[in-house]
Amino acid sequence: MLHVLCGVHNHPSAEHLEGHSFANGLSKEETSLLVDMSKSMVRLKKIFVTLKQRDAFNATTMKTIYNARHRHRVVQRAGRSQMQQLLGKLSIQNYVEWHRCDDKEKVTDLFWAHPVSLELLRTFPHVLIMGCTYKTNRYRLPLLEIVEVTSTDLTFSVAFAYLGYEREDNYTCALGILRIVLENTVFPKVIITDRSWL
Repeated sequence: MLHVLCGVHNHPSAEHLEGHSFANGLSKEETSLLVDMSKSMVRLKKIFVTLKQRDAFNATTMKTIYNARHRHRVVQRAGRSQMQQLLGKLSIQNYVEWHRCDDKEKVTDLFWAHPVSLELLRTFPHVLIMGCTYKTNRYRLPLLEIVEVTSTDLTFSVAFAYLGYEREDNYTCALGILRIVLENTVFPKVIITDRSWL
């Protein structure tokens, strides 16, 4: 039960609505625009600026945009983990994918390659370049990139692999999968690497 003691406001209405949840919310059109721009890999700051340019009275904050994108991703994943989502996307796009897990069913190594890249490798199987980069993801796994050189001195990515550790065993597994994928193909005559696992 509610008892109203004084039904009159003791302050004037606010001139600016920043900070009020009603004013910060996104309309259906703005949410649709955010989803479309996110699919196009547009940065959130650019999305924020676009929304402000479309409507001068828009009181949306960056936190609202982060939350809206997060809600959309949760709905899109339909309860799947990030790893399940990644493996599903690789499968839908027909990537060649291989992974191995430890005793606790945690993925330790993940190899993937696009079929078109593998066809290009079969066409130009002469020089293979491999290198690892660090701090490319939140899990701090080294990312192995395998690159090929064409006859016109252009390079293209053949495959990628997240390695659990930068050890010979991890490299051997990744290259073993590449060799299986390229079965009945001429293997590269030259492999260039920084030998960082030694």
